[in-house]
Amino acid sequence: MTTENNQSNHASVATSLGSVQVDSRPGGRLHPVAERLTHASDLERAAFVIQDLTIRYPALEQVAGEAEWMIREPRQTRARGLIVCASKDNGKTSLAKLIHDRFNDYHHVDLPCVLRISMSGVRDARSVYGRIMEELGSPARISHRLSDRELLVQRLLRDVDCRLLILDEVQDILLGSEREQQRALEGIKLLMNELRLPILAFGAEKAGQAFNSDGHLAARFTQFTMPTWKADSTLANFLATYERFLPFKQPSNLAAPDKLAFLAKVGGGILGNVVTRIKNAALTAIVDGSDCITLDLLKTSVKRPTVCLMTPRKDAA
Repeated sequence: MTTENNQSNHASVATSLGSVQVDSRPGGRLHPVAERLTHASDLERAAFVIQDLTIRYPALEQVAGEAEWMIREPRQTRARGLIVCASKDNGKTSLAKLIHDRFNDYHHVDLPCVLRISMSGVRDARSVYGRIMEELGSPARISHRLSDRELLVQRLLRDVDCRLLILDEVQDILLGSEREQQRALEGIKLLMNELRLPILAFGAEKAGQAFNSDGHLAARFTQFTMPTWKADSTLANFLATYERFLPFKQPSNLAAPDKLAFLAKVGGGILGNVVTRIKNAALTAIVDGSDCITLDLLKTSVKRPTVCLMTPRKDAA
């Protein structure tokens, strides 16, 4: 298995908010949606701050681009695979969802089929096939033998012309016995061989080890390690873009050197820690009326504010 570690100095500003694609190209201090919400109620602003916001950065774009190649290129006799490794809460599941959702837009039925399943708790090929059948709307029956599921899954995947199979949490394969690991890998290998189906796998830092026990799979998979986050221009650009979606009348300057350094330190290389601290501080800024995030607020916002902004307030008598 070949490995690759990417660390770039430039962040993209293309983003997706929830299931809605939004454009964050420069054009104002705030994105138009956030701008409108600066005059909204505290509850509405808090709901906007809390929801997921995916900002594309270089490593994410590199994996998404590779996924596009795997989906669009002609099927190959030796279907190839990519395993993306990252520490916990560092964006791998969000990236898997982003790629999957891009090709599962019900408004564009002509898009290639991309299937995504979780490998959590999977111990054998039978379970792998069962997850695929469930995702395709054909739940497996207890009476199905392994050979039954094997043939049915191949037929279902051919019928939908599946172009990419995304496996999330593949490190869980390692939790099984050696025999169980072998059985799970056999199911994956069969799909790659019989359907010439490329596979994009996501897992924790040591997830690549799950494929190393099978020489054929190890030769087909390339490992890509998501970089950790530090106080550099990539994080600064990420913070500057993120701030455009904070509905505050006053600038917070999250990319300023002092805030950049603090968020990098408190994040410990984990993007999820950075985002959580920003959300906590933003919610507190709504509660106390400061309408921006200061360095002191970042330092003290370890948790959500005591006042829950999501509780509807009764009109004053």
